[in-house]
Amino acid sequence: MPGHLLYSTNPFIKLIVQEKYRKDLHYIWCSESFDSNKQGSYSVASLVAASSNPASIYKELNLGCKKGEKHCDKITKIRASLKALAIDWFNKGEISFDDKEELILLADETDPVYWRPVVYVIPRHLVEARLEAVNLSLRASFGNEFIIKDLKRNEFDIIEIGD
Repeated sequence: MPGHLLYSTNPFIKLIVQEKYRKDLHYIWCSESFDSNKQGSYSVASLVAASSNPASIYKELNLGCKKGEKHCDKITKIRASLKALAIDWFNKGEISFDDKEELILLADETDPVYWRPVVYVIPRHLVEARLEAVNLSLRASFGNEFIIKDLKRNEFDIIEIGD
């Protein structure tokens, strides 16, 4: 039986990009548990791969920020994704040329405050009708992963985990 909450870990920069440039609608991948490694070994929830596990993503982003690592794989991938999205959104007429250029500059920001991880905690009942299961061919493993294409800011809380 699925839990009542869903979890997604993202860098703070993604939150502000969605807020400022996407009318505060958030496109996210999420999971039914924060840490698949803490789930029973015989449950589907334990089969979410590290690359999709919110706790693992949190740890990777947090470590990259704390150590000031310029080549953190997760941050590098998100930078590239933000730049590609900026170009795509501009080409579709969804943002202005100036917004595109600003987003590309923002993606190159090195201040760790922008890349610190935040966890979205989402009450499932608020998004159930819009929750899309990720096709197995796109998942990193057999565990359940979901996409919400239009998560509204009033449908989730944000937490940061202390040291």
